[in-house]
Amino acid sequence: MTTFLDGPAAGKTLALKSAVVFLRVTESNGKFDALDQPDDTPHPNETLYAYQITAHHGNCHIRSGTKGASGFYAMATYKLCPEQPTDEIMRDNVAWRHWVARQPTPKYERP
Repeated sequence: MTTFLDGPAAGKTLALKSAVVFLRVTESNGKFDALDQPDDTPHPNETLYAYQITAHHGNCHIRSGTKGASGFYAMATYKLCPEQPTDEIMRDNVAWRHWVARQPTPKYERP
């Protein structure tokens, strides 16, 4: 499970399939989610925040009675990026990938 140390998502836990180095976290009406899959795109009403990984603890398997909820999930910890990209960059997948490619890779704990 993925947790957040600070920023708007501080103390939240999300079930994400991957632990990318830089993650776009979404917030709408007090509910948080993240764009962890390559084709994920934000909804117009969502506010976006950029987070960077501080630890990837591995993956876990969750078996759920809810259809589509079973599977492998990342166990990772993130902190808010000190400098946030513009909203325009975070809403465009290509621009987001270019922004990520220009960032220095943060050092983080790995299993």
